[in-house]
Amino acid sequence: MELLIDALLEWISAETGRDIAGLTRPTVVEMSPEELTGEYYADYPYLAPEDGRDERLQALYASTDGASGTIYILAAETVEDAEHFDAPHENPVWREILLHELVHHIQWQSGEADNWQCQSFGEREAYMLGGRYLDRTRTRDPLPNRRFWAHVYARC
Repeated sequence: MELLIDALLEWISAETGRDIAGLTRPTVVEMSPEELTGEYYADYPYLAPEDGRDERLQALYASTDGASGTIYILAAETVEDAEHFDAPHENPVWREILLHELVHHIQWQSGEADNWQCQSFGEREAYMLGGRYLDRTRTRDPLPNRRFWAHVYARC
């Protein structure tokens, strides 16, 4: 996992010009869809779906969890098309989900997010870089209208 995280951080740096020297890796915790839903709604369990599974959730970045932030992410074997790979972590769709959260990791650990009026401001960049990654790996984007959603999720 460390090599994959390093490779994705390098890719983000090459695409954005961000300096990642000295940036520590976040902790990555793979979870079932139900566990991820529980993590997301931990402070507001009364808002959680009745069946305990929010299909919209793929990953979360918690900047204050752990020594350098924590990425809670769907277990690779639960992500679309995982069965087509010898190892589920090779799935570019799962890797794009991880990349998206690593963009947030860079935004928060660099202090960039400290100046935002709203924590959603980082979403546009994360969604757009994820789309670029899928394009470069020649992978069908499972998120239709990515540009639209990038703008919607970046609103406060």
